[in-house]
Amino acid sequence: MTRRILGFVIVLIAILVLPYWIYIPVLFLAILVFPFFWEGILFALLINLVHGGGGDILSLLFSPLALMVLIALIMLWLLRKNLRSYA
Repeated sequence: MTRRILGFVIVLIAILVLPYWIYIPVLFLAILVFPFFWEGILFALLINLVHGGGGDILSLLFSPLALMVLIALIMLWLLRKNLRSYA
């Protein structure tokens, strides 16, 4: 549990301080490492708010990064579920 909180803090600091070519891979690495890292969707929306330049609701709903994170989470969830059934 403490590793997940530490990962959460590291991703948050990376989003707020580091450039995008570092914090986007850090976000996807956290999605790969931590199971059910649903906070990644919130982080993607935070990236859109902080670095996107707009705060209207339509830009949040149609955020490409948030959709990519959601797709990655669903694919990893299905893949992990299938791998566990064979073990």
